[in-house]
Amino acid sequence: MIDINKTFVTSDHHFREWTHFGGLLCESSREQEEEHIALWNSVVGKDDLVLYVGDYSDGIVRDLDDLYRKLNGRIVLIKGNHDVLDESIYRMAFADVVDRMYIDELKLLLVHDPETVTLRPGERMIYGHYHRGMVEPPPTTRDSICVCAKWHGWKPITLAEALRQMDAVGTR
Repeated sequence: MIDINKTFVTSDHHFREWTHFGGLLCESSREQEEEHIALWNSVVGKDDLVLYVGDYSDGIVRDLDDLYRKLNGRIVLIKGNHDVLDESIYRMAFADVVDRMYIDELKLLLVHDPETVTLRPGERMIYGHYHRGMVEPPPTTRDSICVCAKWHGWKPITLAEALRQMDAVGTR
């Protein structure tokens, strides 16, 4: 059984692709990355689980393991469209690597691009992918939430918080 208070979700940091977000946090690319790492580590503990919903890094092999070691938590990579390295390389750095994940007890699908799936009645989805060129996040619904780091202060959020935000939409 998954502990929703010790499991975090996030996506789309695009680590090491320093021009992807146009230097939103800091003038220096290295400073921007260090700021992302500090924000991550401010909420994720060493033993926490992070379900990373795609676009972790844009394919610099030699830096992947070094970057992974700086981040707290055991990270499961749910691959996104920018996670283009051979899967064996990701498996050296991550706790697990999958194309999508389904948590049965929550009827919850985690997938990078929501347009690649159709939910069945009663299911929910956590996704990434939607950020570039957008000034507003995609709307959270009772069935889905976008966990792109850009929309959550560059920090992972707990699975409990993601579910709470979806539940709040259904009670408005």
